Formats: sequence, C-alpha cells, structure tokens
Amino acid sequence: MQAHLRTGWPTVCGLAVLAVVLAAGLLAAPARSAHSLPKLLGSSADGKTRGLLVRPAEILYTGDGSGVLGGFDGTGNNGSDGHLKWSKWTQTQALGSGAVWLNNCTPSCAAGRFAPHAVTVRAFRPNGSVFTRLTLTYVYAGNNVVDRRTLEKTNGFWDYGVISP
Repeated sequence: MQAHLRTGWPTVCGLAVLAVVLAAGLLAAPARSAHSLPKLLGSSADGKTRGLLVRPAEILYTGDGSGVLGGFDGTGNNGSDGHLKWSKWTQTQALGSGAVWLNNCTPSCAAGRFAPHAVTVRAFRPNGSVFTRLTLTYVYAGNNVVDRRTLEKTNGFWDYGVISP
C-alpha cells in the first residue's frame, strides 16, 4: 500500500499556522534574551525612567552631579544631557560613545557651567544582572583621562564609586 499525502484547505491552513507559530517564536527570542542582559544605573531616552536599564541614554556617575554621560544632542542644562550611543551590548560588556558633561565649578559648582567632551564608555564585569565596572575615556584640558567606576549596592541603593588608579 502506498501512503498518499492529502492536500487541500485543512493542510494548507495547518502549515500556515505552523509557520506563524515558528516565526513568532524566532522573533520573540531576541526580546526574551534582552531582558537577561546586564544593566547599568541610568535614565531612559525620555528621562522618565531612572534605575537599572539596558542601554541607558544618560548616566549620572558622580555623587555630586558634576559629571553626566549623555550626548552632543543635549544642552547640559536642566538635565538635558543628550543621549549615549551604544554600539555593543552583550552578556559580557557594553561599548558606547557620546559626551561627558562636566561642570567647571567656576566660581563654584553651584554657579559653574557644564561643557561636553567626547567620551567612550565601556561597561563590563557583570555580576548577576548588573555591570559592576564602568570605564570612561576622554580628553579634558588637554589631558587624557581614564575614569574608572564601580557600581555597587549600598544600604539598598545603587551608586557609582571611584576606583583608585
């Protein structure tokens, strides 16, 4: 006896449903894995969300507010620090670029002005769901600066600390 493949509307519909289910599973896979990527403490592009985020637009990395990571599309005034551009974000590291907005603190930090400087950003050393190291590289007043930070949770709050050279 020979087996015959039956074709017709039910078979075509079954194949179409199978194709849609498989495609949906393939398309949803990256979204699921994005939730498991390590995060950094920062702000969303719209500035409404602050906390641990994948690819934050802005990062306030100094305890006194004198240094903010963002982009050249900002003004540095009233929290408009632009947007970091992330070229890579994986389970092991994140690479980005943008502007580090630094307060010149002249005549005082309260009356100082913010100015942007080109910066490269590297986040690495994930611990669970958080990158615990942040390295900023930029030029300030003619000097090459490598600023190394750690991200730690202390007394229930996340914050960036300075790693001594």
